[in-house]
Amino acid sequence: METKKRINPEVNKVKSNLISIFLINTVVLFTLSLIGFTYLHSTSIENYFKENVTISIFLKNDTKESENKQLIKLLRLDEDVKSINYLSKEDAAKIFSSEIGEEFVGFLGYNPLLDAVSVQLNGDKIDIYNIESFIDSLENFEFIEEIEYDKPLVEALSKNFEKIGLWIMIISVVFFLTSFILINNSIKISIYSKRDIIKTMQLVGATSKFIRRPFILKYLKISLLSSIISVFILYALIYQLNLQVKEINFFTNPSDTILLISFIITFGLLTSFISSFLVTQKYLKLKFVR
Repeated sequence: METKKRINPEVNKVKSNLISIFLINTVVLFTLSLIGFTYLHSTSIENYFKENVTISIFLKNDTKESENKQLIKLLRLDEDVKSINYLSKEDAAKIFSSEIGEEFVGFLGYNPLLDAVSVQLNGDKIDIYNIESFIDSLENFEFIEEIEYDKPLVEALSKNFEKIGLWIMIISVVFFLTSFILINNSIKISIYSKRDIIKTMQLVGATSKFIRRPFILKYLKISLLSSIISVFILYALIYQLNLQVKEINFFTNPSDTILLISFIITFGLLTSFISSFLVTQKYLKLKFVR
């Protein structure tokens, strides 16, 4: 009975130690996977905001219907164009009247608005240079009265997303190193508590390979389980986010998903293997452990 009482606390201590390592690994790998996901999909998020920039093409009053169709057909053939929306001056007047709550056309005696074609370019084409080039390509159409877009907004988006991209990269590198250190330290503490067992096994003639194997396998199993759970939690949250924000589809590129999952599992396994190998090797070389 006394022996059983002495064993139970030790068993509970080992279980508690392994659970702690599992939780630390899961939290660390989840955070790393979240940063990795953000880095891989930063372009999609950037494009989502940039593609809301509208280029408004206003047409002269004497523009013929055939000329309208010619312009729209040309725009649809342009690979840089994401979407096109034509708004006649009559429809524009109705919308404007509903917004101000007054029939201004009857008051003025004429409709001062113009037919307009709203164009949205693909996100990777939204910068000052590409937009100005796009506008220059339309200068031969004499029936175009004016082309407008929010230039300060485009400049702000380009500058801010460049800064955001740089910071995401820096944070990714820093947390990559931090993750390795955290996992390594958790394994180091765990193996330190079993240093006496390592020396005892050495004294009875066990080889270094025989002693290392169970430690390495144990932490590899914990790491594999932590990696799978962390990735599962991440994609469960992203799936819910995808349902809420329907404008952005985070699952359009399966290769990014495969790449991220492979990276997290490989990183977890490799970190656990290196850490458990080096730490056990350290105690195997010690002649005395106090």
